Amino acid sequence: MDKHMQHATTLNRKLIETIISSRALSTVDKIRRLYNSFYIVLTVEIIFLIGIFWGNPFDFKYRLSYLPYVLLLIAIIVAFLNLIGISRAINKLSPGSSIDRYIRDIVAIYDRNKRFEKWFGMSFLSVGLLIPFSFLPGKIERLGLTGALVDTFIMIIVCLTFYLLALKLGAFKNPYRTKLEKDLVDWNELKELADKMGND
Repeated sequence: MDKHMQHATTLNRKLIETIISSRALSTVDKIRRLYNSFYIVLTVEIIFLIGIFWGNPFDFKYRLSYLPYVLLLIAIIVAFLNLIGISRAINKLSPGSSIDRYIRDIVAIYDRNKRFEKWFGMSFLSVGLLIPFSFLPGKIERLGLTGALVDTFIMIIVCLTFYLLALKLGAFKNPYRTKLEKDLVDWNELKELADKMGND
């Protein structure tokens, strides 16, 4: 009887591991597809910024006007390289025979990247607040100093509002990390349940 119970417990654990493994691997596939789309978006942004430097579509008369776009280009390139690093780190992992270890390793990668995410978020906000100033010289010529400053201030408020709204809506959160953590919690709970059933 004990052998039958032990065999049933083993089968239950294998079934649980198969289910959680399938969910986790599906999430990782979604992460890879998301990163591929990020590569495309970042590449387009880099090309767009180079186009600004090359063609001067905004008719900038002063080199200082390009500073926010230079900083933005640097931030995007750093983000691109960071994305490559995360992708390679995840691709090096293998579920093997321990799906819970696999999930923990991916979550650990995201945890180590938290500092960069905060840096990138603050850098993106700072550059976004600087960009309106690149148009200030042209606005002064058209609107005068007071009108140019008011218009620039309005652009800054709009930029800050969109950033705070995106932050509140969770645009900068990592939903896949949350999903993987839930998979890990489910795995531990179901494993404990299977062990308890086997001991009863």
